[in-house]
Amino acid sequence: MGEDAAQLRNDLEHRLRPMAGRDPGERGRSTTPVELLYDLTYVIAFAAAADQLAEAVSDGRVGSGLGAYAFAIFSVSWAWLNFTWFASAYDNDDALFRVATLVQMIGVVILVFGLPVSFEAAAGGHSPNNLLLVAGYVVMRVPQIGLWLRAARQDPAHRRIARAYAVTIAVVQIGWVLSALLPLPLGVTIAVLAVLAAGEMAAPVVLERRLGAPPWNAGHIAERFSLLTLIALGEVIAATVSAVAALIHARGWSPAAVVIVASGLVLVAGLWWAYFLIPARSILERFPGRTFAWRYAHLPIFGAVAAVGAGLRVATNAVEEQELSVLRVALALAVPVAVLLVLIFATWSVLLHAYDLTHVPLLACALVPLAAAVAVPFALGATGPVDLADSSSVAALVAAIALVALSAVVEVVGHELVGFSHTMRVLRRSGRR
Repeated sequence: MGEDAAQLRNDLEHRLRPMAGRDPGERGRSTTPVELLYDLTYVIAFAAAADQLAEAVSDGRVGSGLGAYAFAIFSVSWAWLNFTWFASAYDNDDALFRVATLVQMIGVVILVFGLPVSFEAAAGGHSPNNLLLVAGYVVMRVPQIGLWLRAARQDPAHRRIARAYAVTIAVVQIGWVLSALLPLPLGVTIAVLAVLAAGEMAAPVVLERRLGAPPWNAGHIAERFSLLTLIALGEVIAATVSAVAALIHARGWSPAAVVIVASGLVLVAGLWWAYFLIPARSILERFPGRTFAWRYAHLPIFGAVAAVGAGLRVATNAVEEQELSVLRVALALAVPVAVLLVLIFATWSVLLHAYDLTHVPLLACALVPLAAAVAVPFALGATGPVDLADSSSVAALVAAIALVALSAVVEVVGHELVGFSHTMRVLRRSGRR
């Protein structure tokens, strides 16, 4: 009874508590409500980035759109990743930690308002970095400096690494602000942004190797990254439903509308299934040293998932405006799905420290429908803009979208029939080490 009362008091009272560090070996640690609340703002961020990418692709600004999108996804995902890294080590759920988390959520919203400016600037040949976006990013990161300094003061065993994280974040934030303020040529600005991003990614690896790691929990990290992937997939569902709803309102039900919404749901289900075929939590709890590779692999994974939603938006725009070609729709969908499937395959290999050649045919089979989706417009002679009055154009559009959805189904079925046994064999082998 005493333990229950203490736990209840801990759950209900959020006065200041010592930030002494969590147990890195705790098994079965779950995500807290404040972490889940924080994640909800990223639904907005991923959706906004996907909207801007879809608009850029639809307008033919593919190169500048992809550049601004990559910058946006890195900014959003890296801030989330750093919050998660700290929370895994020091989340004591007291009032100060909660307030700092809410401030970071405000930063996400500010950054979202800067995304249209970023894409517009990139389209005009300017840097995607802008003061509004940087302001949001700084608001997302500055509270982390205070939290790391608090951890340094209250956790003597990890004081050096906590201080190092605080200093690193502060220095890099100055760099981000200067890159937006200084009137540098575009090429120089891009190079500076690349150096800053590389420095942010390299610093944690170098610091933790030299000063030791904060008490982050590998199993908790696996759950947190999996949950944000689910949120990104949920954004694809939301985008699909809202886009098709607008299409139905404007033109009524059509075969294309049905295929878009059905394919979106099948894609989400298939990609979710494929992603969770990787036994992340059990592997990371057994081999915590593999966590760094796992977390960095998710930067492009988050981007690819959100880009699938952008591809579905492009498909809806093609039907609604009838100015985009079936080929552009097929590429807008097939490319991010192909990237995501390859990333899932690569992440499996990196996480399990294994390279199973039997998985290569499975991956190749999953990519075949994507290649077929791109070939469909040529095969049916529907290379012009989508025309709902032209049966061959509609057939090409429906076939292309359905084939993209089929690729995720092939990946899942192939793993359930063949790949599962290969994963189990690698797990048994690693258990004997």
